[in-house]
Formats: sequence, C-alpha cells, structure tokens
Amino acid sequence: MSITCISCHQATRHLNPTHAEITQQSESGEWGIDLILACTHCGQQYGAWVLNWDVVPLERITANSPLTPHNVNKPAD
Repeated sequence: MSITCISCHQATRHLNPTHAEITQQSESGEWGIDLILACTHCGQQYGAWVLNWDVVPLERITANSPLTPHNVNKPAD
C-alpha cells in the first residue's frame, strides 16, 4: 500500500520522520505522541497524533536491559 502526496502527487510507501514529541492534549488530558512526517519526494509535511497506549516496543526490554534509561550511562561492574 502507498499514499499519494497531496503536494507533488507522487506515490510513496515511506514518510521521513521530522518531529516526534510526547505531549498531553489540553482538551482531554490524554498523553500521546505528536508526529510530523514528510514526503520523501517534496518534503510536504503531515501531522499525526498517536495515543500512548497505541505505541508498543518492537522488542521486549526488561528492567535489567542495558537499554533502559537508568542504565544508559552507568559504568559496567
């Protein structure tokens, strides 16, 4: 499946991420990710709002994983 850009009318299967910020909606108080994606051909930007519970990890990260934030810059024992 692809989308057709409203600006350059090119079909694309990929949009470049340009911005992703975790924010809280003032109206509902719900937390989510404000995304701005851009056409790979002309740079036309598109906005999307993804609720936080719709975002899932691609791999399981456990509390002891070296990728968890509290361990990122911790020296090895």
